[in-house]
Amino acid sequence: MSNEEYHAKTKYESSSTVRKALISPKKYLHDKTAESAPTKAMEEGTAVHTFFLENELFKNRYCYKPKAFNGRTKEGKQWMEEHGHLNVLAAEWEENLIHMNHSFLASPAKMIYDMEGLTELSFFSEDLGGIRAKCRPDWISHDKNIVVDLKTTQDASPKGFQKSIGQFGYHIQASWYLKVLQNLGFDSYDFIFIAIEKTAPFCVGVYRASMEMLEEGNKKVDEAIDKILWCKENDSYPDYTPNEIETIDLPPWMTKKKDQTSSDEEIQLY
Repeated sequence: MSNEEYHAKTKYESSSTVRKALISPKKYLHDKTAESAPTKAMEEGTAVHTFFLENELFKNRYCYKPKAFNGRTKEGKQWMEEHGHLNVLAAEWEENLIHMNHSFLASPAKMIYDMEGLTELSFFSEDLGGIRAKCRPDWISHDKNIVVDLKTTQDASPKGFQKSIGQFGYHIQASWYLKVLQNLGFDSYDFIFIAIEKTAPFCVGVYRASMEMLEEGNKKVDEAIDKILWCKENDSYPDYTPNEIETIDLPPWMTKKKDQTSSDEEIQLY
């Protein structure tokens, strides 16, 4: 099944929709019903995923602009006519991906090439706590025990990636994937993140989700399922303060010591 076909099956909930439901049911409904164009960062992330996980597909779908490319010249227009049907990446991406690959192969991430496994498989459950559910692991071991997710990031260090997990809910994603697979009868218990930095020297961090992380993710998944079921039963998708004005306080980090505030700088992860 292609990625496009998978995303078209909107009757099934995904890790993205359950995370959105936890933020705001109104956002959840919008994402389920509205069409949205991928951002540049999302497109670049897809390119990296395809390069590492489906390299033959990458060769067929992507190309690099020539250096000093000028689309207004006769040569530039001709090049676009010949390559415009492909996903065109900037010239520097060719060298970037070569260096990313060197870092990847020099790290524990190469496990996905050393072990028997499959990439981009789609899984569907007709009943997970009362909802339809789906997941599409980047890589899964042949015995379905190990799930691997590839991320591109600004900071792949343990501290930086911990913050990204909390900020973007990747613990919820990990728990969701394992929960869907377990619901289908697979003995899936291990979730591994491969984080690759998007700028030189393209450092790589490979991390296994702890039991504590997965337990917290499971709580959030159950909370999201309950919220989605309530919204559907009541045909109501409220936003942040649906009933009354709420009192708001300073964020927790502003009341801590100054030497702790630096840990709350924003990390962008895609």
